[in-house]
Amino acid sequence: MKTSHAVLVLAAIGAAQIVQRQVHHRQRAEMVVTQLHQDWLTQLIDRPDLAVQWGLDGMEAEEMVQILSANQQLSALGLRHRLGLLRRSRLPFVADAFMQKRIGRDYWDRCGAYREEEAAGDRHAERFCRALKNARVAHTDTQPVGA
Repeated sequence: MKTSHAVLVLAAIGAAQIVQRQVHHRQRAEMVVTQLHQDWLTQLIDRPDLAVQWGLDGMEAEEMVQILSANQQLSALGLRHRLGLLRRSRLPFVADAFMQKRIGRDYWDRCGAYREEEAAGDRHAERFCRALKNARVAHTDTQPVGA
């Protein structure tokens, strides 16, 4: 092998390692942030008096705790999707399973628009929200909250 080819191969390997380290760093950061979010949601669920302060106006403590519980579930599912563990048919399947539950539909009806707005510009989050929205549309046999 010529020296120039060997240098190119080593450079390519080095670049691939740098990219891989960056991917792993991003994934670790995603997991840490999700864990912080999960911990915060758990605190709010355990303390409904605090949950009401962070909730939507006029929402009762029990309803807020249910919304937070659904948010906690979606947060975990969102991390699974972002890490590549929910791909292709798995994502719509999981979104549909979430929307089969009344709590999932209630959560999406109340907070789905916010999640979609928050996802803007993030292709993973946009894909996740699109799957949830499609699943909600598939479950239109139930009335949304407030209808």
